[in-house]
Amino acid sequence: MGTILVLDDDQVILDLLHTVLTDAGHSTVLSVAPDAIPADARADLVLTDLVPLKAYRREAALDWIASLRRRFAGAPVFVITAHSLAANEPDKLGADAIITKPFDVEALLAKIDQALR
Repeated sequence: MGTILVLDDDQVILDLLHTVLTDAGHSTVLSVAPDAIPADARADLVLTDLVPLKAYRREAALDWIASLRRRFAGAPVFVITAHSLAANEPDKLGADAIITKPFDVEALLAKIDQALR
C-alpha cells in the first residue's frame, strides 16, 4: 500500500481519514495546514481539502493544486471539498479527482486504490 498525505483543517476529517486509510493498509502523513507539512514528507498520493481557501476562488485553488503537484511530483492529487463550485469544475482544478463532502468511504478507497495501481 502507499503513503498518503492528508491535508484538512478539520481535525474530525483528519482523524476519520487516518483511521480509514490505516485500516486499509496505507500509511498517512496528516496536516491541518500547508505550513505544518513536515519538510521531509513524501507521498504516493495527496488527499487535500482546499485548506488555505476559506472561500472558494478558482485561481487560488488552481495555485494550491499546482503547488502540491510541484512538491509531490508524480503523486496523484485528490481534492475533498464541500465547495460546490469546486466540485463542478470541468478541469477538476488540475487535480486527479474531486470528491465532495460528505463522501462515501468505500468509494474513496476504491478511487485511491485505482490511482495507486
